[in-house]
Amino acid sequence: MPLVQARMTKERVNECHLVKCLHPFATLESKGFREMSKALNPKHTPPSRSYLSDTFIPTWCGVEKANVITELKDVPNLAITSDGWTSLCQDHYLTVTVYYTSQGSVKQKVISLFVHTRAVYKSQTGEVVAEEISDILEEFEIEPSKIVPVTVDNAGDMDVAIKRLHILKIGCFAHTLNLAAQKIYKITSID
Repeated sequence: MPLVQARMTKERVNECHLVKCLHPFATLESKGFREMSKALNPKHTPPSRSYLSDTFIPTWCGVEKANVITELKDVPNLAITSDGWTSLCQDHYLTVTVYYTSQGSVKQKVISLFVHTRAVYKSQTGEVVAEEISDILEEFEIEPSKIVPVTVDNAGDMDVAIKRLHILKIGCFAHTLNLAAQKIYKITSID
């Protein structure tokens, strides 16, 4: 049976966008993907890798960021988590996630994803981490007074950062449990 070829609407193209599937950009330039796209719709030309990275994603992130700022404006109380982590290349990253209720359901947004999940090259002292978290909150127009608690690991830099931000800290239970389990396995009779 021959494939029925119809012109894809702009909405349909956006709906099927590669970015939403979390495929690597290189997929766009692969011969197989280009042939499949041509077979599905000869009139559609997939975007280039540079268009996605230089135009589409920054624009999309800007729109999504504006949507998140608008949504959070009316939320009276937020909880946040923050975690620093290091990549295999030894680059340090900081991620901040907000949690809140809206229309009876719990929602979460990784707000640092839009602008701040990128390598940080400053020494990660408590003061620097406090500044990084504060910058993210400010960029999303989140007043620290709206934050009820923050959950972080037990790292000393996080303790200092949260004290400097004057936010109630709740230690991460999973991290605390992991530390306790590691200590137990160091006991000779348990090992």
